[in-house]
Order: sequence, then structure tokens, then C-alpha cells
Amino acid sequence: MADDAKLSPTIPLFGLYGEADSDNPQFVHLENIASRSSLNAWQIQPHRHGHMFQLLIMRKGEVEVRLDEQLHISSEPCVISVPAGVVHGFKFKPNTSGYVLTLAEPMVLATEPRAQQQFATLFEQAHFTRYPEYDPLFAELILLIEQLGRELERADAGRTLMCEWLTRAALLTLKRRIDQIDAETGAANTLSVAMRRFRQLIEQHHREHWTVERYAQQLGMSADRLNRQAKAAFNANAKSLIAERLMLEAKRRLIYTRAGLDEIAYDLGFKDPAYFSRAFKRATGSAPGQFRAQHYDAPDDSL
Repeated sequence: MADDAKLSPTIPLFGLYGEADSDNPQFVHLENIASRSSLNAWQIQPHRHGHMFQLLIMRKGEVEVRLDEQLHISSEPCVISVPAGVVHGFKFKPNTSGYVLTLAEPMVLATEPRAQQQFATLFEQAHFTRYPEYDPLFAELILLIEQLGRELERADAGRTLMCEWLTRAALLTLKRRIDQIDAETGAANTLSVAMRRFRQLIEQHHREHWTVERYAQQLGMSADRLNRQAKAAFNANAKSLIAERLMLEAKRRLIYTRAGLDEIAYDLGFKDPAYFSRAFKRATGSAPGQFRAQHYDAPDDSL
């Protein structure tokens, strides 16, 4: 790969690993873990998808997965769900078995409000979900994935609808396991419509440095009310949540790209790179250069 390609200021963005992105709202792709990872020495370097959601379902073997800054390792059956934009990379033990389901977010999100409410938590953040051995919910998920695979291999009437229904059934089955874990750990949290919308707005506009007042205006409430609701839902005020998302993007750029600090600062909406450095150090305790030296993960030349 040419040297200039390595200097891209953004994190590698793919439809599938090493393939062009796809905006097809009906896009569904299913493959075995081995079909792609075995060609890459059982390792997929950190990257992220632009408009697609991915499920990795490991049946047997061992996986080490990086989701942004977090590292998870499991030799138990597990499912990793990765929303668009989340940096993720995998390292598998050879001969690990399972499936990778990739689909366009619009296909799942363009559905009735009740279904959107069920799927919302899956699309807000990545999840690393373990299953006990012989778990019935995992068995149900595998059956749905295998049926989806059969549908994709034939051209029967209603194939598109069946694939959409099976995909949503698989996501709901995963959601049930996540809800089960939340109930067991006391972590269950049902967000209001306003707070879900707030998180969506932050995702869309964090690089524009919107003020709390502007977010509140978009939500049709006062800044004080927004802060109260954010504190109740996330145990943090609105300003902290906005800054946290911006710093997450800064960390992604520092870890996964070779862009200069000034370039990152300007791309994230900071008019003054020095102010970016101060804001980053205040948020993380480390200067950007120091953080990069500690965490930098060189991009794979095959990307």
C-alpha cells in the first residue's frame, strides 16, 4: 500500500473488513468466522464500519476483541455486537468456529416503533455478551443464524422478508440475554425517549461543539431540565456527556491513526490545537502525545 494511504486522518472505514462500504438498506451478509479471519492469520486489525452493524457469534475456540479502548477475552460461547462507528478488532485462536452477521443499520432501524425501542440499546453501544455452556438462548440464536444462512443461499419467494424477520429475531434473542444479565447485576436501565434522542444528537454533532443550550433547544426543553434528566439517566451532566463523546473520538484518532495532533484537533472542531491538548489532558490526565505513545496501535498495511 502506498505511504500516503497510511496517513489518512480517519480510522479505516469498511463495509466488510477489506471491502467497500455499502448503503444498501436490505444488505445482509453472513459468513463463518474462518472464511475471512483464517486468510488474515486469524486476526482482524482494528477498523470500524460506517453504516453497518455487526454481530460476531463465537461457538467454540477463543477470541480476543478490542472495542474502542476495552479489551475482552473469552473461550466461552459469546456474542459481540458492534454498532456503526465503534472501533473493533479481533484475534482468534486458530480453528475458532462461529458466524459473523453484518447488516445495514437502516434495514433494522426502519421498522415499527416497538421494535426500534427493543433494538435501541444494541445500536447505542457495543456489547460483549458471554453465555453459559448449553444456554438455551444461545442455542436459539444459533438456530436462527443457521436458518438465515439457508435463506441467503436460495431464492425462494419472500426471501428478503424472511431474512429481515430472522435478523430481527436474532437481535431480539441477543437482547433477551443482555436484559437477563442486566437483571442479574442490577444494571437494567430504561432510557426515556428524550435521553435516547440526546445521545443520538451527541453522536451526530459532537464535532460541531454544540452547547448544552443548543442540545436542549433541539430536544424542546430547558438546559436545566436536560441536565436533570442526564444526571438521572447517566449519572453525569449534559456538558460532561458531550465532552466525553468528543474525547472518545480523540482517543480513537490517537490510537488508530497516524494523523498529526494539529490535524486531529482541527478535524474534531478545535480552532486551537493548544486548547485541544489542554482539554484532552484535563479529561484524561495525559497529554495527547503521551496518550498516543502509550496506546498507539499501528494500522495494518493490508487495510
